[in-house]
Amino acid sequence: MTCAEANRLIGPWVDDELDVRSVAELEAHVGRCAACGREKNELLALRETARERLPRFDPPPGLEDRLLRGVREAAAPRRRFARRLLREVALMAAAASIAVAATSYVQRSADPGGEIVDAHLRSLQAGHLTDVVSSDQHTVKPWFQGKVDFGVPVRDFAAQGFPLVGGRLDMVGGRPVAALVYGRRQHLINLFVGPATDRDRPLRSVSSRGYRVSSWAQGGLEYRLVTDIAASEADELVALLRAV
Repeated sequence: MTCAEANRLIGPWVDDELDVRSVAELEAHVGRCAACGREKNELLALRETARERLPRFDPPPGLEDRLLRGVREAAAPRRRFARRLLREVALMAAAASIAVAATSYVQRSADPGGEIVDAHLRSLQAGHLTDVVSSDQHTVKPWFQGKVDFGVPVRDFAAQGFPLVGGRLDMVGGRPVAALVYGRRQHLINLFVGPATDRDRPLRSVSSRGYRVSSWAQGGLEYRLVTDIAASEADELVALLRAV
């Protein structure tokens, strides 16, 4: 450290404004340099003289309260603005949530089978179709035990042209469901099974994005079948599933 640098830092040093590293470097320099040491001592003496001889005044009564009141009054408009801004942001967020919910409801109403079709399409991605691969219903059915809290009816209809391919766990509407996979020539069919809100509900079939979605409730379970095979063939499999 040079004397010029030391002279620039001695004032802040005396006023305790330097960081630890600068203090260490300055102390080392002052210990070696008599001129900078005198500069430091003169500043310290001047500070002590000012403290001892300059007159001190007590603040007038109530000054602190007036200052605090002035600060609060100056800050009040900002607080009111912040509260108003927060209310407006909250209202906009609520409106956006309502709009999203309404849009979702309209979309579901316009495409009642869309959610099931989405789950079907996800399953067709590589590695997503089955968690257990077997055409044996006595292998697939036990696989679901302990994974869902309901019994999953599993049947193979290979003799009727709808062989069982396997099964997996899936999520539909935020709930875990059992998905059974059947085949029909080169086509794959997903049957989603989960607890029903109604013990029994009549069959309903709709079309969604080129897929046929058939849903019904039976014995406390809800069944939703999605496929792109011909409607008559889909109805044949539905009849087999409902007959047992």
